[in-house]
Amino acid sequence: MKRTLLIPVSILVVAILLAAIALYVPTSLPAHSDFSAIYNTDLALVHRVPIYALEKVEALAAQYAGIPREKFFLARFPYPPWYALITFYLGLMPAKAAATLWFELNLVMLFLSVWLLTDGWPGRWRLIAFPIALFFLPVLGALSVGQYDFPVLLGTSMLVYSLRKENILLTVLGMALLTFKPHIGALILLSAAGWSIYSRPDLGRRLVRPLVAAAIVLSLSGFVADPVWIISYPRMLLNYQSEGNVSNCSECASLPVSLSRWFFDGSLNTAIWIALVLLIVFVVLLYLSRSYLNVPELLLSTALLITLLISPYLYNYDFLLLLVPFAVLLPQSNLVEKIILLICYLIPTFALLLYGRAGNISLIVVSIVMLILLYARMRTMRNPVIDFGGRTAYNNN
Repeated sequence: MKRTLLIPVSILVVAILLAAIALYVPTSLPAHSDFSAIYNTDLALVHRVPIYALEKVEALAAQYAGIPREKFFLARFPYPPWYALITFYLGLMPAKAAATLWFELNLVMLFLSVWLLTDGWPGRWRLIAFPIALFFLPVLGALSVGQYDFPVLLGTSMLVYSLRKENILLTVLGMALLTFKPHIGALILLSAAGWSIYSRPDLGRRLVRPLVAAAIVLSLSGFVADPVWIISYPRMLLNYQSEGNVSNCSECASLPVSLSRWFFDGSLNTAIWIALVLLIVFVVLLYLSRSYLNVPELLLSTALLITLLISPYLYNYDFLLLLVPFAVLLPQSNLVEKIILLICYLIPTFALLLYGRAGNISLIVVSIVMLILLYARMRTMRNPVIDFGGRTAYNNN
């Protein structure tokens, strides 16, 4: 009983502390960077303006920013309505305070992810993992501008943990978090669902009802944020893709866009076709390697890396998700693999610091190297035999 009460009381105390810091401790975090997209959306939500009615949202946001509407730029929020609903309280706060609170929440999600991913590690290595994760440059970049990848990182980490433990509640919650950024989370979600159905039929049967219930709740909740979200959200996405900075994808860090620039016209439309070809190739390779994909953390890491290699609309901060395969590969790696992983950790940071966006290619190279390491691990780790310290052990004979 005491433990049951301790969890909600602890969450309440932490929430009050985070809010107090956001409201009363001055920070220099930018409130008009990427964070402004979710802030203006939440501002519309608390003022009962449909969040995908962009003209009304823009008028409200310009009014609160004190900027003439003709000079105001509204950053789009191309995410499902339940993302805004789960962060509605940001719209109740001044922009600076809300930016600080969002930074704090992202930091909490990062550290929760590390805690889940390092379950079963020796205490010393588990402690070291927290600063190592924090100072990975894509993580720092996402934190500084208030990006939206951390729920996907937390959702994937939950699934790595919960599928091993066959924890229904955390599995459903992890899958729900993956829908917050669908173009990154979808393949990971489908892989987790497929593994549950085909590798653990009993777990799959137990997941059906709560997953359906969660899908219904999320869908119905969307009508609170926008009464016609089923129509207005897809329409907004279509219009969003036609905007200049999106259609040109000038700041994208993805493999399809890079290939489009090197060999074709450099457009996002061409990159989408390249992504489709890459997806087919990877799906075929996954099918041929399916006998090795009976370990959930390997499958989820593979799906994540494939996502990072095929998704056209991808920025360098999205590669913070590399923390998952880093954590999955490290515990049972030999000395050579550890050295390779260390190099994979360091190179993107130095490349981005030295060359700026020109260093984005290092993130793609690292993703390919880690995918090769995962495939090598799957080929050697046959026949899972016991559960040791919460992790699967293997017979490598």
